[in-house]
Parts: sequence; structure tokens; C-alpha cells
Amino acid sequence: MRVKQVSLAAAISVVAGLTTATVGLTGPVARADGADAAALPLSHYAHMVVDGAHQHLFFSQGAGTTGIVVTDLSGNPVTTVDGEQGAGGLALSADGKTLYAALADGDAIAAIDTATLTETRRVHTGTASAPVSVAVAGGKVWYGYTADDGKGTVGSVDPSAADPTPTPQPVMPHWPTAPLLSTGGGVLAVQDARSSMTHVATFDVSSGTASLKVDMGLGGAATGPVKVTADGTKLLVPQSASVYVYSTADLSAAKPYVYYTGGVNSSPDSVAVDSDGTIALGSTAGSGAGAYVYAADQIAENHVAFPAGTVTPDGLAWGADGRTLYAVTQDNGSYTLDVLGDAKLTDTQLSLNAPSPYAIPAQQFTVNGTVGGHGFVPAGATLKVTRDGTDLPDATVGADGSFRITDTRRDEGTYTYEVSYAGDATHRPAITSLTVGVSRVGTSIPYPEFSSTAPHEVAFTSTVVTDLSRGPFTQGDTVQVTRTNEDTHESTQLPAAPVDPATGRFTVTDDPGAAGWFTYRLSFGGDITHQPGANDVSTTVSPYAPALTLKAPTTATRGAALSFGAVLNDGPYDSAETVTVTRTDAAHTTTPVTWTAPVAADGTIIVKDTPSTGGANTYTVGYAGDTSHRAAAASAIVQVSRATTSLSVAADASTYAYGATATVTTHLGTTYNGRTVSLYATPAGGKKALVKTGTVDSKGNLTATYKLAGNTTFTASYAGDYRYAPATAARSVSDQVKVAQALSGSYTTTTYSGTTYRVYHHTVQPTVTTTVSPNKSGQCVHFQVQQYYSGAWHTLSTSGCFTLGSKSSVAARLSLSDAVNQKFRVRSEYVHSSKDTTNVSTWGGWQYLTVRT
Repeated sequence: MRVKQVSLAAAISVVAGLTTATVGLTGPVARADGADAAALPLSHYAHMVVDGAHQHLFFSQGAGTTGIVVTDLSGNPVTTVDGEQGAGGLALSADGKTLYAALADGDAIAAIDTATLTETRRVHTGTASAPVSVAVAGGKVWYGYTADDGKGTVGSVDPSAADPTPTPQPVMPHWPTAPLLSTGGGVLAVQDARSSMTHVATFDVSSGTASLKVDMGLGGAATGPVKVTADGTKLLVPQSASVYVYSTADLSAAKPYVYYTGGVNSSPDSVAVDSDGTIALGSTAGSGAGAYVYAADQIAENHVAFPAGTVTPDGLAWGADGRTLYAVTQDNGSYTLDVLGDAKLTDTQLSLNAPSPYAIPAQQFTVNGTVGGHGFVPAGATLKVTRDGTDLPDATVGADGSFRITDTRRDEGTYTYEVSYAGDATHRPAITSLTVGVSRVGTSIPYPEFSSTAPHEVAFTSTVVTDLSRGPFTQGDTVQVTRTNEDTHESTQLPAAPVDPATGRFTVTDDPGAAGWFTYRLSFGGDITHQPGANDVSTTVSPYAPALTLKAPTTATRGAALSFGAVLNDGPYDSAETVTVTRTDAAHTTTPVTWTAPVAADGTIIVKDTPSTGGANTYTVGYAGDTSHRAAAASAIVQVSRATTSLSVAADASTYAYGATATVTTHLGTTYNGRTVSLYATPAGGKKALVKTGTVDSKGNLTATYKLAGNTTFTASYAGDYRYAPATAARSVSDQVKVAQALSGSYTTTTYSGTTYRVYHHTVQPTVTTTVSPNKSGQCVHFQVQQYYSGAWHTLSTSGCFTLGSKSSVAARLSLSDAVNQKFRVRSEYVHSSKDTTNVSTWGGWQYLTVRT
């Protein structure tokens, strides 16, 4: 690598030619949040360094510029150090006396005296080296630049040398572009500036010599420069909407491992780490734009949204005072310095909760509160407490940040409690207040539980409902009771009902002296802790509601005398009382037979009748009621005997061919006045369906036809009549299948005795195919072959089971020996199994064949 050497004398001569100029700046801009802001005369922005010793800020402006702007710590102008071609990365020496600047356009590292604000030395780093970043660690000045091979790498300069020269670092890998540098605690982090991924290497440079710790890609694109913490143990990498934390030793995730810059599209591109570990993040876009401040343990977080634009990339720096954060913001090409003097101070969260469940007079209540913020808890701190401006005892903060205020107010009303926290070194003061309403506990009287509303008697129990957890009732509390007769509008004051202090229950008993509609006014007057409550309860004092019980038998004989008893309770009854008796039967469905029966003084009733119609006879006894008794009714069903008749079902066959129509005849014997019969068909595996309903003919017969689809059971039903009982009968028939057969392979036909024979060559084995309807897939077919000789047909063989395929077909091949000029016939039989209950076994017809040479 070619390195341009610059002698100390040359460097001094260059410095001597420099001039300084004062650039006018606008004064501080007022910030709504109390921070200071000042406009900066920057055409571009690259980097910022805080010089606490000299109370200066240095701003570099990057490639294409020539000056480093200097302001005081408020952003007021001081000067511009000119001649710094393309100044980008800046770094202070360990003693703070020298500012080093990477000059991308000058191919050099410039040394600027921080006291005189003039350049004192310039070290050239090589033609087209374009250094972009600079860092100070281990007594060396490290810089990221472009090497002769066009790759990015790191060099160093020993500022203590008499003639400082740029020194390449062989241990440093080469990157596609000049890398960015960050130091802390003797560790140097080298960041590949490519945008496609985050590639970082860390080196121990505490001795002035670089020793590799780790070199690896972290994945994802970094959205800003990485930073090393002051103790050199952690590396902060901005990515996506977060800043991730890694160990500098091996780039493994450290705890806490992530800091967020919340909001949509909010990518951090600026990270600043203070010596105490406080981290500031800057986000330039999205709903979370602004600066975020995190304590080292990630428990405190402040978010500052800047009114004049958003934080510029790498635009954050901590002051030397340990509390001030400097932020460079940009808005449409204009740059502003925001000075956040209390950046590390976070808001204190102070809250009060109303007493639970509520405050009532004369009883102590508690107002609970919490104080803290972002994990902070001022345990043991005291809080000032007032009520309506009057001092109350201070409250002490517990370990969990909670505190309590206890108080007692005798009078109802509203009281305002104010609590204040004086603040501390990291948290702002806070004050909050809460208005507490003190009121008596509400009461109500719900609808009571009636234990009696018998004639001329009322008794009920209710409760004065309240929150008993806030205190019992006072001994001697009562409920006032007033009864009003709604028919006569007469009101009567009744004795007060004592209230149970522990439960609030009370009981009212009364004898109105008459039946009717009454309203009871229940009112509780309240006490020191309970509000009044009232309710109006209406009830009706009714006559007796007697129960009527029948003692009828379950069966009786038609045409014979029937007598049974009934009883009305809640007697006695007047001698003239009667009940109405009705009987409903098959002959009297709409106009029941009706008569009356007397009621004895004790409520006994005797019902007498001679039923003439068989079947269900319903007896209903009804009592109309009187002035002391409500109406009552009861019913009973008596089954009256009926004679039996004959019923049969016959079919014109026991077995039918497939698809045949059966003729079914139902025969009904002697009846009285009902001659209607219903015939039903139930196919095997199917549902019962009505075939025909009708009146039998003069011979007692009802005939119907039914097309069979399988084995079927026919059922006849007779509903019965006035004197004959219902009857049923059944008949089952079988249904065959359709067996279709076909012979194939013949070459002609011939006729013997009028029968057609298929003719086969002696070398051919005839094939017989059988198809069964309906589909009997999986069932069996047997084949039978016969030969004609000696004037008769003789069975040669009967096959075993041939299983029907999915289309209910099967084929068999015939093998005939010594068959030439012989006559044969073949047929097949469907043989149902136990699984087939819909059809019976069926033979197919004969197929005739002969064999010739």
C-alpha cells in the first residue's frame, strides 16, 4: 500500500496557512419542553463531538465540505475551522487537547488544537484513501479508510511519534467499503458500512496493538453506526425498530439484549452511550421519531419528540457533565441543535385510588396510591399529604412503590386529598390529587319472602339490603309498616318490625280480617352510616284453593254399574254444594254426557255411572267454588272393556319374481260400528309405508296391490270401535332377484327340437356371464352344467361360490372334454347370504350349447 508521508515541518507549514472565521448564528430557539435549541449553519451533517473542558461543540459536515463548525455548549457560534476537506468522523484525544478529524476529501487525518481551534498537524493516509471514521484508543488514532485494493480497512497513527505516519493493520480484514469505528474500554469495533448486512469485528487495542476478539456477520442491515459502551463490554447495533446489544467478546446477545424506538417505521440511526451506561437512541422517521433515553439496566426510558424536524443520523452525543444530551435535528435541509439539560430525568408517576369499596361517615377509610416510573420505586421516601389544604401525616412509600392514607370523616360530603413527591436525582417532582366522596351506605328493601297468605292471614320476611361489610345496623333500628286496603283505601299503621343488626332481616305478621288486595308500605329511616330505604309490597289475601282428588278405577266392564269416590279438601262445605260430572268417550267426543253429584260437608263425593261405550272413558269432576273456596277440577281415565275380533292378511303368493306386483287381501271379522282397515308394507331394511286405508267389503275383505322390490312384510291394522278392541295381523312374502345370463364365444347357432343352441368350436372354452339385479356386489353365484344323453339331462357339475363384482356381475369359463357333437346346457343361481335380507336365492334360465370340430 502506498502511503503519503508528511513531515512534521510540512504539517506545521500547512497549519500556519490556516485561518479561522467567526460565522454568525441565530440565538437560542425557545422549546416548548424547556430544552434549548439553536439553528446551526451546516450545509450537511456528519458527526458531532462534545468538548466539555473547553465548553465547545464540534460539527463536521462530510464529503464536499471544507469546514468544521465550532459552537459553545448552547449552540452559539464560536468559529469555523476551515480547510478540513470532507471532514467526517471526529474523535477527541484522551486528554481532550486534540480533536482528530477524518478528511475523506483530503485523504488525511487532521489534528486540531481544542484550545486554539486551529489545525496543528495533518497525516496523509494515501491517495484515494478517503478516511471516513476515526477513533482514539490504546494511545493510537485508528481510522477507517480505502486501501489500494479498493477495499475498506483500518489503519492507525501514533500521535506521540516525532513524525506520525499512517500504519496499516495486517490483522484487520478488508471490507467492500471503508468501515466505521467505535471505541470504549480499550475495545475497537469495526463496522462494515454496507447496507445489506451487519458485519462487525471487535479488537482489543488497549495496548496499542490490535488483537482480534471476534469477526462475524450479525444478519440484517444496520440502520446507523454501532457503538461500544464505555467499559468496552457491550456493542450496540441499531437495526429495524430496535437497538440490539451484543457482547464485544464473542458478539453473543447480552442482557438486556434490545432497546426499542417504538412506533411504525421507526428505525434508529443514532446511538450515544454515556460513561455511566445511559443510552440515547435517535429515530429519524415513523410514528416513534425522536430521541429515546434508557438507563443502563433498561428500566428508565424518556422519549423526546423534536418540534423542529427529527434527529439526523449519528446526531446524538452526551455532555461531559453526565446529564446533558445534545441532539442535531434536521428539517428540510436546515439543522438545529437541541440541548436537553435533563435528559436523564424521567417523569415520576404518582397516582391515587378512591377508597374501596367507598367511604362512609364515622368509619375509617383508606386511599391507596403508588409512586414510581419506568421501574423506579422510591422505597422509604416520604410524601406530603393534605386534605382540602390541611396538612395530614406524611405517607411512606413501601418497597413496591405503594403507600396508604387513612382518614375518618363524620359528615357526608366531598374531600380533596393532595399528595406530592419532591423528586430526586433521576426523577422529576410530581403531585396529584383525588376527590373522595363520603356518603352513607345505600339501602333497599326487596320484595319479601311470603310464608303465608292464607285467608285472613299475611306473614312475610324481608331484608334491609346494604353493604354489611361496611358495618352492621344499629341496635334498635326498625322498619315502619303501614297496611292499605286497596278496595276500601283504608290505611292502618302496624307495629314497627325490628331489624336484626347483623343481617338486616325483619319479619311482618298481620291479620287483615278480610280477603282482598292489600299494599304494605315498608320504610327504613336510616342511621349515621346507612341511607333510608323503602318499598311498597302488594299481595292478595285469597279464599282457599282446595285440591280435588278422584279415586276412579283403571278398568271397568261395559254395560255394568260403576261407582267411585272423590274428595275436596279444605272443608267444611255447605249442604247444597254440588259438582258437575262429565264423561267423554268414543261416542261422545264433542258432546260429553253430563250430570251432577252432591258434595258432603267433609268434601266427600260419590260418582255413579253405567258406561255404554268401550275404550277410554274420561270422567271430569268440576267444582265451581264459593265465597270461601276457589274452583277445582280433576279428571280420570277408565278403560272400559271391548270384545275382540279377527283380523288376517293373505297374499296371492309366498314368493315373487323380481319386480312383480303382489295382491294382498285383509280380512276383518265381526265388529260393531267400525269397518275401516289400514294396510302397511315394510320392505326388508326399509321403512313402513301405508299401502291402502279403506272400508272392507260385505265379505270383510280389503284388497290392495304392491310392487315388490325385496322381501316385504304386510301389516293390517284395525283401530277398533265402540264395542270391539283394536287388532293387527301380518304376513311376510319373499322376493327373488333378476338373474341375467349370457354365453359368449360361439360362432353360429343351430336348433334341436325347437330349442336354439349356440355352437362352439372344440378348441373354445365358452364363457357364461351372470348379472344380478338389484346390485348384490360381494354375494355368491353358483353355476350348474348339464349334458343330454340317454334321453335325459344329467348334471355334470355345480360350481362353488363365484363372488359378484362391484357391478353385480361375474363370469365363468366352461371346460368341456369329449364334448364334440354333444349337447349341454348351463344356468346360474344367486344364493343369498345371511347379510342379504332383502331377496331370496334365485335360479336363472338355461343356456344351451353344442360343440363341433
